[in-house]
Amino acid sequence: MARSSHSLLKILGLVPKALVKIANFTRHLLFLLLFFAILWLAFGNKKLVLKPDTALVLAPKGYLVEEYSGTPAQRFFEQMQGVENPQTRMRDVLKAIDEAAFDDKISVLVLDADYLWGAGLANLREIERAVLKFRNAGKPVIGIGSTFSQAQYYFASLADEVLLDPQGFVFLQGFGNYRNYFKDTLDKLGVDVHLFRVGEYKSAAEPFIRNNMSPEAREAALHYLGDLWDIYLTGVAARRNLSVEELKGIVDLQAKLLKDNNGNGARMALDSGLVDMLMTQHQMEEYLATKSAEEEDGYRRIDFEDYLTLVKARKILPKPNKVAVVVAEGAITAGKQPPGAVGGESTSALLREARNDPRVKAVVLRVNSPGGEVFPSEQIRREVEAVRNSGKPVVVSMGNVAASGGYWISMSADRILADEATITGSIGIFGLLIRYPKTLNKIGVHTDGVATTKWVGAFRPDLPLDEEVAELIQSSIEHGYQMFITLVAKYRNLDVDMVDKIARGRVWTGRQAKELGLVDKIGNLDEAIDQAAKLAGIPHNFSVVYLEPQLSGWEKFLFGASAKILSWAPSADQLGSRPELAMLKRLTESNDSAWQLIQNATEGDTTEYSFCFCEPKL
Repeated sequence: MARSSHSLLKILGLVPKALVKIANFTRHLLFLLLFFAILWLAFGNKKLVLKPDTALVLAPKGYLVEEYSGTPAQRFFEQMQGVENPQTRMRDVLKAIDEAAFDDKISVLVLDADYLWGAGLANLREIERAVLKFRNAGKPVIGIGSTFSQAQYYFASLADEVLLDPQGFVFLQGFGNYRNYFKDTLDKLGVDVHLFRVGEYKSAAEPFIRNNMSPEAREAALHYLGDLWDIYLTGVAARRNLSVEELKGIVDLQAKLLKDNNGNGARMALDSGLVDMLMTQHQMEEYLATKSAEEEDGYRRIDFEDYLTLVKARKILPKPNKVAVVVAEGAITAGKQPPGAVGGESTSALLREARNDPRVKAVVLRVNSPGGEVFPSEQIRREVEAVRNSGKPVVVSMGNVAASGGYWISMSADRILADEATITGSIGIFGLLIRYPKTLNKIGVHTDGVATTKWVGAFRPDLPLDEEVAELIQSSIEHGYQMFITLVAKYRNLDVDMVDKIARGRVWTGRQAKELGLVDKIGNLDEAIDQAAKLAGIPHNFSVVYLEPQLSGWEKFLFGASAKILSWAPSADQLGSRPELAMLKRLTESNDSAWQLIQNATEGDTTEYSFCFCEPKL
């Protein structure tokens, strides 16, 4: 009885503390609401108005992505803390251009490349198709920039005219695939790396067992990178009224051409025909005012994100049928993953949602993934198959990369569409196991013990690898590979032996994959959506919906109000941020995916991977 009384008193003693915490939370919440209310009164009364003769400014910030990374809550609090990880969604860019093409109040499209940090060639080519529609509507397109990297230049070159700052520069360097190799370092540390794979071209983990690129990896990389470079040059040359050979000559002779122009990079770009005019920012604004309307701050313009806000406000009659788009972007791993990554459970759940929704008549799986773990990839593929078995067609739209596990989740769709510049294939599997008993011996640490069978401790990283364990792992890898190529053969209507010849970890461009039968058609996301609608028998009467994790009611209120306020607050760009410094930081970051493999392998993880370190950076 005394013990019960003591416990009761202890519980009652916690009540005041809990009440204090609740009171503090309530006080903070009320303060936050008051803070937002004040800001709303200060900024929220401003209203967007679209006037005639307005220029639509398309200035992507950061990296072009299929979906934002992280949850909405994470992005919100990062923004509130001033943490920059700028991303621009492809769907927003394409939507703005498509709407503006037939908007009487939009007179010109301005492609501002200054804040674009990076983009895949396939995504840039998708924007190219949208820009062509805008141009076909009889409206001019102007590209501007203070300087152009390779990705920025391709983006700006989509325009009728390209304007460059007199202090600017254009540098085209081609495509490459360089990695660090660690064998000597690991040998010095006494670390034993055991790589299990099928396919001489499956080179993702080669840096841990070699000091240089294998001949097979070199051959395969040159093959697909050469095709990508040809696609890049062909596109730019056609728009700049140059032959591919002339453009190659300009790239090869950049040092000489720059010297001939006394080190003036802007003048070199002008003389070479890469740009049309050299103008300062003020001169650019005066020139753009002749294409739109003149205003006090230069020319009448609207940012594409603000333009989308106006577009979304327009009332559109709902349509009874839907084509659902599920985005699979990032590495494929187990469990539930936030947007920007592909989770075996989370991505499968989105496909299941589409399958169970009677309003959804077809599904488009937009894949932009280098692959990852085998089992989560198979989880997602099974769900794709389940959607098909329910009577709803599934069409895969490949983005910049859909290789290894990215191809695994794609192969059982009704149709696969890719861009010519998509990186795909890499059909293969590997496993990595790292042991370090020699490292421990060097510092006087030894492992000993007993077990009832020889398999106990088989995967301990501090013990040498037993030959039978190695055979077990290799057998499992070979089984996984046979499963992979057998499924490819089944769903692509190909012979297994033929698939084996074009698989073995080899990487292909979308153009090459089309010739080999790995994809059905060269096409973009819009074409994939139209194809899905046709297969479902709803070619004209449908709307497109993206299936993504949903916000709670409270989150919608909080983030909606904040977004409204932040849209009128001074931006980081206006406060003098330096995007080039952020770009440099990102370029010097380590390869997280590669080091994740090392971490898993040193923990005795025998996970099978279907991964491809094959996406070049523009």
